[in-house]
Amino acid sequence: MKRFISLAMASVMAASLLPATAFAATGDAKATAKVVGSENYTEQEMESTDGKIDQSDAAELQMTFTTADYASTSVPDAEIELTLDNAEFLDESGNVIDEDSTTLENLDELIYLKDDDNIQYSLVWDDTDSVAYFQTKSGDKLTDAAGTDVYITDLDISDTDNLTFTLVGQMERGYVLSYNLTSQLTKTSKNTQATVTVDSSDIVITNGDDLVYASIESKGIDASVKKLKDVAVEEVVTIEDLKIEPSVGANMAAVVDEGDTIKLKLNSGFEFANSTSNEITIEADGTEINPVVSYDDDEIIITVDSNISGEVDELTIIGIQVEATSAKEGSTATIKVSASGNDSVSVEVATVVDYAVSMSVDEDEDVPVIYSGVDVDNTGITDDSDHESLEVTIEETFAGAWDNAKKFTLTLPEGVYATDVEVTTDNGLELDEEDFINAYDEGEYEYFEFDKRIFDENESDNDPYELNFTFTLVADPGFEGDVVLSLSGDALDEDQEVVIAKFVKPYTVSAQQNDLNIDYRNTEIPTDVVITEAEAGLWEKGSEFALTLDKIEFDDDASVTPDDESGLSVKNVKTTDGEIRFTIDEESDDEPATVTVSDLTLYMDRSLPAGAYDLNVYALDMLGVDSAEKAESFDGSDYDADDKGYLPQTLLAEAGTDVFVGDESDDIDYTVKTGFVNIVTAGSDTTGFTTKLTVPIGENYLIAGETQVTLDAPAYINDEGYTMLPVRAISTSLGIDNNNVLWDQATRTVTILYGDRIISMTAGSSVMYVNGSSIPTSSSVEIVNDRTFLPMRDLATALGVTDLTWDTDPTTGKTTTVYMNANR
Repeated sequence: MKRFISLAMASVMAASLLPATAFAATGDAKATAKVVGSENYTEQEMESTDGKIDQSDAAELQMTFTTADYASTSVPDAEIELTLDNAEFLDESGNVIDEDSTTLENLDELIYLKDDDNIQYSLVWDDTDSVAYFQTKSGDKLTDAAGTDVYITDLDISDTDNLTFTLVGQMERGYVLSYNLTSQLTKTSKNTQATVTVDSSDIVITNGDDLVYASIESKGIDASVKKLKDVAVEEVVTIEDLKIEPSVGANMAAVVDEGDTIKLKLNSGFEFANSTSNEITIEADGTEINPVVSYDDDEIIITVDSNISGEVDELTIIGIQVEATSAKEGSTATIKVSASGNDSVSVEVATVVDYAVSMSVDEDEDVPVIYSGVDVDNTGITDDSDHESLEVTIEETFAGAWDNAKKFTLTLPEGVYATDVEVTTDNGLELDEEDFINAYDEGEYEYFEFDKRIFDENESDNDPYELNFTFTLVADPGFEGDVVLSLSGDALDEDQEVVIAKFVKPYTVSAQQNDLNIDYRNTEIPTDVVITEAEAGLWEKGSEFALTLDKIEFDDDASVTPDDESGLSVKNVKTTDGEIRFTIDEESDDEPATVTVSDLTLYMDRSLPAGAYDLNVYALDMLGVDSAEKAESFDGSDYDADDKGYLPQTLLAEAGTDVFVGDESDDIDYTVKTGFVNIVTAGSDTTGFTTKLTVPIGENYLIAGETQVTLDAPAYINDEGYTMLPVRAISTSLGIDNNNVLWDQATRTVTILYGDRIISMTAGSSVMYVNGSSIPTSSSVEIVNDRTFLPMRDLATALGVTDLTWDTDPTTGKTTTVYMNANR
């Protein structure tokens, strides 16, 4: 290596500014360097060991070979140089290395290698060959691809902080060469770092410069609590445990000595409620101890004894009581922890809230991800999740805060259902699974409605009530996103929400709208339907899919083509009773599958009205049905608990009695593309509207013929003086099917499909479109109470209504009533 550096230095003066790795060989042997097990030490620890780090405490330098192709020679020699900063190498006996007396025999216990099967090979010195071979405990030597022994030779020590050796033998990808960094720090003052640099002229080393393996820190402690608690104003909360441990060093002896003190001090607005009659409990590594403790309003002082200053890893203080004496809502109680001779540390322990009952989940736990549209056994997919939510905790901030004389409700999102629940309680609260079942029944399986006095009132001298529960969940096929559980009711000061799970769809479908004229047989759909798997290997072999259209049947067999990369294949592609079917023959492996359904044709009845018709996709096995018709019509009456199917009917069961979600299957939406087929020309000509409409301005109704129709939002006069009419209510009252009045939330656009007309208007725009032609409007399209409004003349023009009249107030000149078709 010295020869290599000399040549490089002589070649060009500017090269001295480059890192050593810039001179690496151009061959393809590459390795990545890292340090494993780096440690922090205190000045006191380093002084006690004279700065030495022995083998048992030393970090490990690892070189992982990422590419093992060598540019030349079948048995290459790779020179490797290790350099320390702020430290000197020690041999296996703990002596500083020396170029005159240190050999590989003194270092063979510090160097070892793992192959790509994780088998470890240690160095064994061979006096005969004057090399150190790699071999297992049983004596098996490591050989390379050429069958040649792998060994280390030619140790070169230029200084006590630098050593070089030669690795002989071709490494393979995944091999890890390690060096135990047994060393002596030459500087032990605070904030010193000892680093190692690894370099090679024959191997490209990544991340090989200045890797920190030891740091000197000042004495210090860390403090933490499991959970930030809530406390009401002028009430007391118990902190379950406060953990104190050294921030550096192996145990508490590194930071405190016998006779030192550990102080806990609260910030302004809070006081400790502990005293000699209500003492804290102290544990050292889980064993209760009894040091001397003194209590004051805002300070607790613990005198360190041998039970603390000895070989103790951590100290746990249990039962600290914090009172919000003058702190206001939103304030945070913070305990400042200080120990003699150490830097202090602060930890937040409680937040002042204006409610007395709180709902929470463990924020450190990952939110579980569950697939929607499958039962709890994941029928039809290969996922093995248990469908369990995060554990939810509802607790009082003080005893008696939870008013048992008032009802409370737990609500899951629409389309998400509980199939099971596990309940545990603490501090005397009596609630169990049976209470949840009854509450779900009271809520008609849409929410959990808990009746008043379902548990006994908590006495003020008891610990606060705590309720913990975990749901097993399923969801409708169309549901995706966070499962937000809400807690509400008269028993609470305010509603609360937590996210307890997340649902994702096992497949997504992309499709485009197709505008078609009415036809009869073999009407071609020009676009494809693409179904994409959520993750590789998710769809189980044998799972069957079905595609249908509302009120229209698919005609001849379609083409179903998986992509070429995923490895998925399908079989049994057919069209039966207007449904397109296909079955998964082989599961995907490398990539999520994409299945393209093409060559779609329709059987269209000539009496079909113009308008939009939705595309539906069913994963039949996931739903536990054998046809789309059964999926649409299932009401729970045919449910077989042993058969597992039919979502979401496997709900909370009481003593083996199956409980179902209502009787209406219409609540389950299988639509994947609204308006996939849009018939723009119906089977018969339109003759215009004849229904007489009377629309009083400002009233929550209109009259269609002889029928009074209730309005969500009444007609009105806008700021510009135009009479604004509700688009959907007028259109449907004239006779247009409600399904042919479409709303696109993303673009805030209303589209009306009637006969050979396609009418569209966008909120805020002063233009409407009829069959693609733009027509200026008198006033902008407006949204009021989530309803779209258009000036009356413009709406009449768009719909082809020519008989439009109105009454006006003679005093104000404003419209009072609008009439359509009044003179017919």
